[in-house]
This record gives sequence, structure tokens and C-alpha cells, in this order.
Amino acid sequence: MSQETEPEPSPGPKQENGPTTTGSFLCLHTSPPLHIALHGMSALTHTRLSRTAFDLCLELLEAGVKPQALADIVVHILEFKEQFN
Repeated sequence: MSQETEPEPSPGPKQENGPTTTGSFLCLHTSPPLHIALHGMSALTHTRLSRTAFDLCLELLEAGVKPQALADIVVHILEFKEQFN
């Protein structure tokens, strides 16, 4: 007696729907609307970050920097900056 097995379905071509991911973060350069939305949220929540600083933070997150560590550093820098103004 022989066992018959059904062939596994082939996974077909990979479809790109929306922005790509790196780790658990989206690559913002592939999604301009997402990038604009994040800048808007930053302004609404008064993060006190310049557009350039915010872009740098997003790039660091995309590169794999831990979000809590980055947030701690940014808060420390902003507090230090306020002491000297």
C-alpha cells in the first residue's frame, strides 16, 4: 500500500501591499502619507523636536534602536537644553 499525499500549494508571487517593514518598524521612506501623519502627531503632542530631529529619531527606530532607550535620551537632552536657555 502506498500513501498518496497531496502536493502543497505553491505560495505564488509575493505581493507588495503598502510600506515594507524592517524588524517591527515600517520603512517610512516607502510611505510618504505615514511620514506626514507621524510629523502631524509630533506637532499635536508638542514633542519639542524640530523636523530634522524627529526625522533622525524615526531613522534610528527604523535602524533598530530600542524605542524606550531613544525616548530616555531625547527627554534627557531636552531637559538639559532647557536648563541652559
